[in-house]
Amino acid sequence: MGKVILCSGDRTERPYVFPRTGVRIYSIEELCYYLYHNVYLIEESLFTDSLIDWIGTELKLVDRAAKLKALKAKKADLKTLVTVVLCSSDYYGEKEILAFLRRLDRVIDMPRIKRIFVKANELLKDHQYTLALNEYERILSSEGDNNLTPKDFGDVLHNKAIATAQSKSLKEAVDIFRQAYEYNHNEESLRQFLYAVLLSGEDVDEIAGIYNVDDILKEEVISDLEQIREEAKLNDSMTEIQRLKQYKAEGRNTEFYELADKMIERWKASVRKVYQ
Repeated sequence: MGKVILCSGDRTERPYVFPRTGVRIYSIEELCYYLYHNVYLIEESLFTDSLIDWIGTELKLVDRAAKLKALKAKKADLKTLVTVVLCSSDYYGEKEILAFLRRLDRVIDMPRIKRIFVKANELLKDHQYTLALNEYERILSSEGDNNLTPKDFGDVLHNKAIATAQSKSLKEAVDIFRQAYEYNHNEESLRQFLYAVLLSGEDVDEIAGIYNVDDILKEEVISDLEQIREEAKLNDSMTEIQRLKQYKAEGRNTEFYELADKMIERWKASVRKVYQ
């Protein structure tokens, strides 16, 4: 589940496996944790008869399972079902549950793909780049049920490119930004594409020619990066640059590359925009 979960209720040896994600849970606390951290995946179909039966038989929460069955038969709303589960243990307090239900209100009517997109964007903002990449891949690889317009598809690619630049390589990100612009024809994606081209050391003039980039936009991008470099000279980055020189002179290669990567990531982050 991603962290140690202290269980006060029964823990079964026969886990419940969520069909959509493949996640296995063994206790009511783990079920609460799963719901709490997957608000964008919660929908009525999650509360299957098999899940409710598992709560009653495996976790020995017979009354709770009976209540869920009765509510489901009455076609109770999703918030009610979720609240019953979250109140089945002491894992989350009242304030946490109320805050969660407010989040659920905001996403309850979203299409599934939109929910995943929002979740991925939150992961991206929290610098959880690998997890964000996994979510963007789920959207892009889904068939038949994504209903994405070319613009939407390009926006997903745009954010995937940002996550790729932060967690994998700038070279890969260049190509993804290119694809993003080819789908959404958005100036912001074009701008980020050019930033990535410049940062990776490729020929920006050649790229600008291929995509008929306006000279004004190209010069703005070049100027922006130059300004970032100039500002870096006026702040703590100058100290870091001196440290880089010292590491290089002393042959401390590991420390040199760690610091260099950190500085480059900061420069890249300062010019990136995430689509919502």
